[in-house]
Amino acid sequence: MIRVMIVEDDPMVMDITCKYVESVAGFEICAKASNGDSALEILSKQDVDFIVLDIYMPVMNGIELLKNLRQMGKSVDVLFLTAENNISIINDVLKLGAIDYLIKPFSYKRFEASLENYAKRFRLLQGSGQATQGQLDDLLRAGAGADPRNIPKGLHPKTLESLRYYIQNTPQKMFSQAELSIHLGLSKVTVRRYMEYLVSANEVVLKIEYGAVGRPTYTYQKLS
Repeated sequence: MIRVMIVEDDPMVMDITCKYVESVAGFEICAKASNGDSALEILSKQDVDFIVLDIYMPVMNGIELLKNLRQMGKSVDVLFLTAENNISIINDVLKLGAIDYLIKPFSYKRFEASLENYAKRFRLLQGSGQATQGQLDDLLRAGAGADPRNIPKGLHPKTLESLRYYIQNTPQKMFSQAELSIHLGLSKVTVRRYMEYLVSANEVVLKIEYGAVGRPTYTYQKLS
């Protein structure tokens, strides 16, 4: 079993996260903490394999906790579960070795996929012997979730690649739903469906702006 610690200061989110973790085969929750300081105290007495970690918490936030763990030489794997979508912060935590990053509100399907992908990684890297290139390819693709073989039903690969190509080869960082619709000749509803996939694949970050009147505005920021 993969031993999991949940570090989250919101009791409701803690409860939901625990239920999500417990629903995935091969994982067990062995510790809970409401801030980084409490987590460090627990980790000084017991080991865990995997931490599901929020960023903004009292006393010690999630980034400070991860930095402390790395300075202590602890190589425990970390999944960030947070409302923070700032690119520089995401870049910082990935450089600290976070294996995945989910932005609240997140879907159960995406969370489940993250844990299942981690379980494959855990089993492979805890084993002995030699790895094949195919095993490593599957392992390294798993975090992004962008394997073309896993494109959801109803999305056309060529349309997806056209959208991806436009985003990656345009100098700007931000894209509105309306702009993408005009440049690619797609309806806004269609654009939103494809962009939801790219958000789940960690290729773009969704930003929703609420005006005083009318529907919210959806914009997307590319990650690279």
